[in-house]
Amino acid sequence: MRKALLALLAVTVFASASAQTDYAIFRDTATLRAADSGRLSLQVDNINYLRNYEWFGNIPNSYTLLGTLLIPQLQYQLNEHIAFKGGLLLRREFGRPGLVTVEPIFQAKYQKKGLTFIMGTLEGGLNHRFVEPLYNIERFIVGRMENTGMNDVQRAATTRNEQGLQLKLDKRRFWADWFIDWRESIVIGDPFREQLNSGVSTRTMLIDRPRFQLTVPLQALVSHYGGQVSTANDAIESLLNGAAGVSLRFPMQGTLRSVQTDHYYVGYKNISGIKLQRYNEGYGWLSTLMFKTKWNLDLELRYWKGETFYGPVGLPLYNSISEKYANFGEAERQLFFATFIYDKTLFPNVNLDLRLEPYYDINNRKLEYGYSVFLRFNRNFFLRKLL
Repeated sequence: MRKALLALLAVTVFASASAQTDYAIFRDTATLRAADSGRLSLQVDNINYLRNYEWFGNIPNSYTLLGTLLIPQLQYQLNEHIAFKGGLLLRREFGRPGLVTVEPIFQAKYQKKGLTFIMGTLEGGLNHRFVEPLYNIERFIVGRMENTGMNDVQRAATTRNEQGLQLKLDKRRFWADWFIDWRESIVIGDPFREQLNSGVSTRTMLIDRPRFQLTVPLQALVSHYGGQVSTANDAIESLLNGAAGVSLRFPMQGTLRSVQTDHYYVGYKNISGIKLQRYNEGYGWLSTLMFKTKWNLDLELRYWKGETFYGPVGLPLYNSISEKYANFGEAERQLFFATFIYDKTLFPNVNLDLRLEPYYDINNRKLEYGYSVFLRFNRNFFLRKLL
């Protein structure tokens, strides 16, 4: 089994792979238009989800999430460059009483000639285009269940909304996203640490031809936990992750619509003065092969080899530090994934995403799986024209 997997990896490296797991259903690409100047609109976003992990290893927790998100927002676009919006994020987790999350949303957005500046609620999640070891998809879908046993690093991953500052640049051959996500602020005497994430993600397209595209992605993310005015006994922590890679895409016209391959070197370093983590530096190699077909049935193959790697806001499955057991780790992690995807627009503004996600833990010789169902309705309703 091990030899077969390594042989498939070799084919992947020389043939083609998408290290950034593709969830087209959650990409938001709203652009301010001159025609919408002076318009007041109601934006309604509803995400219904089932996400189940049957994981029994020693690193990640296993759990089931079943519920719905409702995000109503009012937006007023002053002119072709500036818009303001506010609303609520409501989360209902089936099987738990009441609403699990009620969060306000406020955003001021300026946009001109491919440059976007945002204050307030960020355009986060998969819009940052981070790879999974750096950024867990569930941070922007549902977050994690918060419990009293969580430390500050774990608690920083519980809310969906990213809030702070964001600067984006979108040109034909270059794309960049810089942001500060302020997770938790503190005042003098607070018994917990402040928490923030600051990151930058860029993509430079070197070759853009009808049948071949070559892009170079670079990513960096710092997770900080500290603050001089806190009375918490924990030391100040700053954890750095980075990724550099190459992405090749081959568009096609037949049954197979495209083949894409991404290969990344991913790094981790604890840059804190006092080291609290089990491992203080590490790295990993991530390769992915994505086949997209005309029937909306896609296959994604991924291989991960990590050495003492830790991504505090990434998918825990890639980590060498356990979130399940204190003071436990696996210095080397080798994982092979095969994800089967059905992604379709059912009706205008209504999208469905189904996934079966088995993976094989090569070192521990374990086959485990997860599956997901996402149904999203996302639409703007024009209310009236204002002066």
